[in-house]
Amino acid sequence: MGLFIEDLLNFGNLIDAEIEIKLSPVELKKVYPIFDFDIRDGILSIKVKKKILFLEKTKEVRLSCMDIVVKKEGNKQWIFLKRLSQEDFEELLKESFLLEGERLGIDVMPAVVHTETYQKIPKQFKDKLLINRCKIGIEYLSVFFKFEK
Repeated sequence: MGLFIEDLLNFGNLIDAEIEIKLSPVELKKVYPIFDFDIRDGILSIKVKKKILFLEKTKEVRLSCMDIVVKKEGNKQWIFLKRLSQEDFEELLKESFLLEGERLGIDVMPAVVHTETYQKIPKQFKDKLLINRCKIGIEYLSVFFKFEK
């Protein structure tokens, strides 16, 4: 669903509006350059290469969008995805990721603010966007936003 100027003039119409912003692996890589992202068949893989002497080892964590948990802390909005792999991944925790039990939290807002859809939203409404849900598709991580009251 697109936003219309009439909706923006009458904020009451925005209460039920939902905006989908699709994030590709390339857009996620721009925000987190040391990681490689891959999205396939509803699974988000995050990989990091780690050098040990002359060898290079790749670590990977696989995430699913089942039973999403969303948290907002200031200007950060975290989506917590279920971990499918149990590999220890300390590097992620250093780079704007949170680990809570079986879930890994990703701050997606730095990637969202660079999208064309986000740029079209008027300034006065950008701080009212709240992540409602997400879906891992075939090639994109779709993040759905609603407007806060």
